[in-house]
Amino acid sequence: MTLHTARQTQFQHVQSAFNAAGVGRLHVTPVDAGPGRVANTFVVRFTDRMANNYAALRKAITDVSAEFPLTEEPVVRAIEVACDFTHRGSRAERDSATVSMAHRLQTSLLTNSVKPRQFDPSIGKNGKNRFMDAPGLRLNPELNFRVGNKWDDVAWQVYWKTTDKTMALPPAEWRARVEVTLQGVALESVGLAMLSDLDGYKFARLARFFRFRTPIDPDIQANGNRYKLVAIKANRRLNDATPERGLHSFESLGRRDKWRKLRSESSHLQADNELQRAVKDALRHLKL
Repeated sequence: MTLHTARQTQFQHVQSAFNAAGVGRLHVTPVDAGPGRVANTFVVRFTDRMANNYAALRKAITDVSAEFPLTEEPVVRAIEVACDFTHRGSRAERDSATVSMAHRLQTSLLTNSVKPRQFDPSIGKNGKNRFMDAPGLRLNPELNFRVGNKWDDVAWQVYWKTTDKTMALPPAEWRARVEVTLQGVALESVGLAMLSDLDGYKFARLARFFRFRTPIDPDIQANGNRYKLVAIKANRRLNDATPERGLHSFESLGRRDKWRKLRSESSHLQADNELQRAVKDALRHLKL
């Protein structure tokens, strides 16, 4: 959230005002700091309870504006929306099912891929990204799968969530998570610009950023044409097009229709209706 204050101040004073309002210590960044590190514009990051409660968020900002009057309505700079999948049963059953779900989400998520990767702490001294556009690599559900950069309008993460802010979560709270971060043009396209836009917002509008697909069985896609069947299998093999590497591996396959026009998605893929329904229902019931 971007706040524009009527008078200049240092970021730590805005931070203290939010703390006094009962919010806790937030991450506050000055945008236009000058001499003395004073500024009029601040980016404030709200998480957890505040990010999920519009009334509490509005009250906190109102309390802070009593000390630091705002010149305009707070601007939504970015928003992160996540969908979690949890499982019941014994500890072993939960862990196995949740890891399997994380893998399913990673191998089913279709994005406009930008540097799909997993950070692997076991590589080298300090860990290293494994870029999944390299043929032969396979997704590891125990590693975080990222698509996009922090400066992109849209970025995704899919992972087995066992920690929160570097702190270990109780095993009963472990879950498989898919999340999308929107900012810039993408945020504007879904009607989120100002703080007031969050009031009663219909999060089902974000369903288009959660696309889940599975490959069509080659025999079904070939429809009885054995030459086409051989070609489909050969193309997938040569391009290492497999969900195990991520659906970005299908990006160069089946993108032209019979009129040579570019398709938005590979003709080798079909909707994973079960995941699509689950996420859309979750978004439909999400309220701040």
